[in-house]
Amino acid sequence: MLGEELVEHAPERTSPAFAPSAGRTWGTGLTSIGTALAANLAVLAVALLAGAEMVAAQTSIGVFFVALNTVVLLLIATLVLLPLRRWGARAWRVLATTGLAIGLVSSAAPFTVSTEDLTRAALAAMHVITGVVWFVLVRRAAARAGA
Repeated sequence: MLGEELVEHAPERTSPAFAPSAGRTWGTGLTSIGTALAANLAVLAVALLAGAEMVAAQTSIGVFFVALNTVVLLLIATLVLLPLRRWGARAWRVLATTGLAIGLVSSAAPFTVSTEDLTRAALAAMHVITGVVWFVLVRRAAARAGA
């Protein structure tokens, strides 16, 4: 009887209620990529219209640079999300929070580069936006899949 109670209360690695397909997982990742990319390109456009140089550490920050960095980062995050389908909604929430933390912490990086303040602010905003988009969309997907 005691052994049965321990088995019943043992934490599980999988949650039967949470079983998003690979397609739904890719959908979440691709939606986050599209949303973050659109928002980051909007920040770039606003910064350029405001007269920002958009050059940092001798690197020109343009559409290609922003797109490449946003897509690659969130594609890697999506590839991490795929195997976590088997671990349950909690694993997705942890990864969502981790992405938000990375976005917030890395937003300080542009302030360590020799460039103008407007460029720093735009780059920091892009870091925060990417983290927030990932957090919101992955948590929402976890809630829907777990329901």
